[in-house]
This record gives sequence, structure tokens and C-alpha cells, in this order.
Amino acid sequence: MKIITSKELDLKQDIVFLGLYEEEKDNYKDFSKKLAEELEEALKEKRFSKAFGEIYLTKLEGISANKETVKAVVIGLGKKKEFSLEKVRQLMGKMVSATKAGKLSSFSTNVTSLLSSLKFDPHRLGRATAEGLVLANYDFNKYLAKEKREEKKPLAVVSLQWNGAEDSFGAGLKVGRIIAENTNFVKDLVNEPANLVNSVYLEKVAKDIAAKHGTVKLKVLNKPELKQLGMNALLGVNAGSDNPPKLLILEYNNSKGKSIALVGKGITFDSGGYNLKPTKYIEDMKTDMAGGAAVLGTIKVAAELGLKKNLLGVIPLCENMISGSAQRPGDIVKAYNGKTIEIGNTDAEGRLILADAITYTEKKYNPEIIIDLATLTGACIVALGYYAAGMVGKDENLLKDLQSAGMESGDRVWQLPFYDEYQDWMDGSISELNNISLKGKGYEAGSITAGVFLSKFVEKARWVHLDIAGSAYWIVEGAYQGKGATGSGVRVLSYYLLGNK
Repeated sequence: MKIITSKELDLKQDIVFLGLYEEEKDNYKDFSKKLAEELEEALKEKRFSKAFGEIYLTKLEGISANKETVKAVVIGLGKKKEFSLEKVRQLMGKMVSATKAGKLSSFSTNVTSLLSSLKFDPHRLGRATAEGLVLANYDFNKYLAKEKREEKKPLAVVSLQWNGAEDSFGAGLKVGRIIAENTNFVKDLVNEPANLVNSVYLEKVAKDIAAKHGTVKLKVLNKPELKQLGMNALLGVNAGSDNPPKLLILEYNNSKGKSIALVGKGITFDSGGYNLKPTKYIEDMKTDMAGGAAVLGTIKVAAELGLKKNLLGVIPLCENMISGSAQRPGDIVKAYNGKTIEIGNTDAEGRLILADAITYTEKKYNPEIIIDLATLTGACIVALGYYAAGMVGKDENLLKDLQSAGMESGDRVWQLPFYDEYQDWMDGSISELNNISLKGKGYEAGSITAGVFLSKFVEKARWVHLDIAGSAYWIVEGAYQGKGATGSGVRVLSYYLLGNK
């Protein structure tokens, strides 16, 4: 998609979107008397309202030297005081969807120019605009028949009217585009089937990233090194798989400061092991590497933007399968840090591989901050649905910064309680820890207790856990995110690293 800006409304594109606030009275009278009369009639007859996202299809005549008539859509913007950057993304998404539904390949709009009057920072407005456009233009259709792929062609051109500070808005468009394109890169990884995306495949993806960006270096720990290090929690999860376990470590160094470690769960397929997942749940378990994919996407964002940060991207990769050598319920493993863990449930595997990865990261690299991301618990989906990731930790400043970055980016996170009363809920009975709670009925506060388990593997670093189980893969349609993978984690982390500026 080519995104261009113009001081005048571009009437050469396939369709024009004209924004209309609820407070607006003249309804484009100065632009087209005929359009104003048409809108007045439609409003009276309640065939159109100026509420946010409402649309009215029409044609404009006599306003273009190049066309006799111009296809147009008047789109409601709602109340000025209720507008937000998230609504900017939603609005761009609605325009992309409407254009594609009409089998058109380009549109222009004056909406961005109208939004400049709301005193949005031009850079942030540009960023949100590009994100809405690029994210909404995504389709995963590579496995469809050719004629079906043709029906789902992405838009070619979007022309934005803009009369404000060109440099700042344009710079925001570029930043937003990089963030969104790498979010789409993560969507591709998560949407691909598990017979393609295994540990070897993701290692190659990481190698490609390092080869392309000189600021990124890759280290890979394979099974012999993992055994030697005593990463038995990770190795135990992979024991039933024919695909090799790996620990990927990407280093991005572009600062003199301490590093921020991003640790992402990379279960390339999760059968649940001997605690087998049931039908209607197992089918989507190719998505259980979404946390690891988000780490790859965020490292790419940092490299492409040249962020003045030191980052570690750490991704434990394995597959939770069933075989004669697979881990059993009741087994006990000793993690990298020496803690013993009873396997209360083989389907609580993500926390096991993260435990070894987090401990190794802290001991080997001594980062100031560790943020882990994981499609960790169904409990988080029950609690929050799809529109926010769950978040736990004890560092209030880090929690607030991530919450703020989530709200600003639209990739939202919501803090769950982490009371002292929860802190012994993962204690074992015949081992130091159990990978499921032995308190109560065992399922209460599942997302929180999973975070408690992970906290036992952090010593000094400022740490936060993000449970993206619901936000990483939608089975519902959004304004600018379709069904399937969403790339959750990339935007919130990118905004956090940008410092919300």
C-alpha cells in the first residue's frame, strides 16, 4: 500500500471518504450544494446519522475535471470531544474494509485534515493513521485458490488530505507503518500452520533478521547445550516431539544503558501432552508461539527505527506432543535454577519453558527489565476476552508504563491483582513447585497463579508478565484487525520502547 499526502482532496482515486462531525451544521454546503441537500434529506429520514462509523454512499458530480462523477462515502465521525487515537485506527480500518468490499484498489479522504483541528500531536496522529491502514489491509490468503486470492487483493493507494505540519505527520506515518508492518509480519508467523512453523523454521527467521540488520546478533542454544546447562523444564516439554528444542537469543545493542529483555513463549504446537486438549481447542494451537513471534517482530521494529536501546529477545522453542518419551503428569523436573517442579498438568507447559528462559536470561545477561509474553492461560480469555492482555508484576512504575503504552497503541494490557495471598499458590507438596495450583479447586485465578509461578524464577530484575492468550488470536472481527492472528505484543512493546512519544 502506497500512502501519500496532499494539501487538496485527491479526487483521482477510486473512491472518496468525507468525514462529518456531529457538530457540523452546513453538511458540505460550500463543497457541493447537491451533496448538502442529499445529506439533509438522509438525516431527516434517518437513513444516515453522524454517529461514529456510520456511512452514506453517494456520487459527486461536477467537482472533478477528470471524472464526470466521483464515488463518495460520507462517514460519521461522532462527537469531537469523544475522538481518540484508537478511533483514528478504527476509522482508517473502516475505510480500508469498505474500499476492499467494493473491489476497489484506492481511496482518498479528508478525514486526516479534519482531525488536525482536534489538536492531536501530528506525529501521533500520523502513527495511528498508518497503523489503522496497514493493519486493516492485511489478509492471510496464500493458501487460497488463485481466484480467491484475487478477490482479497490489498489496496494499492491511499491518499490523505493534510494541511498541518507535514514533517511531523509524515514522520509519524513512517513510524506507524514500520510498527504495523512488523505486526503483520508476526500475524503471518502465527497464522502459518505448525507443519511449517517449527523450531527450525523460526531459527531461520531469526537468522534472516540478524543477517539483514547489523545491530542484531543471534545466538542459538541447541539440545546438547540445553542439556549441559540443565534446562530440564524446557527439555521436558519437548520430550515427546521429533522437532528439536532451541533457545534463540537475539541481541540488539544501540545504547550504553542496561538491557531490556523480552522473553516470548515459543510452543510451535501445543497438543496439551497427556492432558490432551479437547476438540474445539486443539485446532488453533499452532498459535502458541505468538509470544515468541511478537519478540521477533519487536526486535525488527527496534532495528528498523534505530531505537537507542539495548534489547534482548529470548525465545524458548519446542513442541508439546505425545509419544512414548513424552513427559507425564506426576513427573518431577529440576529447572535451570535448581528448583524442582512437579508436573501437575502437561498442558501447563508454557510456564515451564519460560521459567528456564527467564532464569538463564537474568543470570547470563543481567538485564534491568524482563518482560515476558505468552499465550499462557485460557483463564485470561475468560477474564478479559480478546481486547486486552492480562498483566501481573510488582514493579508499579513498569506496570504503569506498559498500561499507558497499551492504551496509546490500542494493543491494550490490563493489570490483574498480584496480592500477597496468591504468592504461595504454586508451592508443591512433594517438590518445591507444582506447575498447577494445589490450592482450592486448582483452577481459581489461573492467569494470576501462572504469573506467580514465573515470578519464582526472577531474582533482581524489574519484571512483568503479559498473558496474550486472548489478544493474540481473535475469533471475532475488529475494525482494523480481522479474525485470526493480531500480532499482539508488538505495538504495546514498541510504544513502551519509544517512551510513548
